[in-house]
Amino acid sequence: MTATTSQQTPNDATSELDELAAEVARLANQVAELHHAQTENVRAGDGDDQPPLYSTVEEWANVYLLPTFPRPVGEVGMSRWHWCEQWWRHDEAVTRLTALWYGWEQARLQMTGMLSWLRELDHHLPILYGDDGPFRNCAAGDDLGVARHQPSPETQAEPAPENWWNWWD
Repeated sequence: MTATTSQQTPNDATSELDELAAEVARLANQVAELHHAQTENVRAGDGDDQPPLYSTVEEWANVYLLPTFPRPVGEVGMSRWHWCEQWWRHDEAVTRLTALWYGWEQARLQMTGMLSWLRELDHHLPILYGDDGPFRNCAAGDDLGVARHQPSPETQAEPAPENWWNWWD
């Protein structure tokens, strides 16, 4: 490099400084736009990075679901709702309640998310509490009786013949 090409004139230095300032301004604007977009996503319910409000399905069921959506359960009278105080021993109940809990955690972050979640709840509650639901052989405890847990009998199934499931390969 020669001495004439390595030295910058004041105009060249100013021009380079202006270019760097323009690049910094462009990058700052890009950062601001990304930050704004992220804020809008959280407001819109894209809050995948939000921690759950309840740490377990048990906490959610005991603290939120049961107090918020009470149903008359028990053996007195013609009660159509069944509950088991040991609900966590019923695999079907755990599966349905866990799905409802996950859905609730997501729905709470969306402005109108509870509308669709309530439809899901309205579908699952009659199944959970119903005459054919997982608690059908159980009875909740009350002033007149002791709670009873009776596991539902497992349905048996025969294994499929060998190569039965290979039809789609």
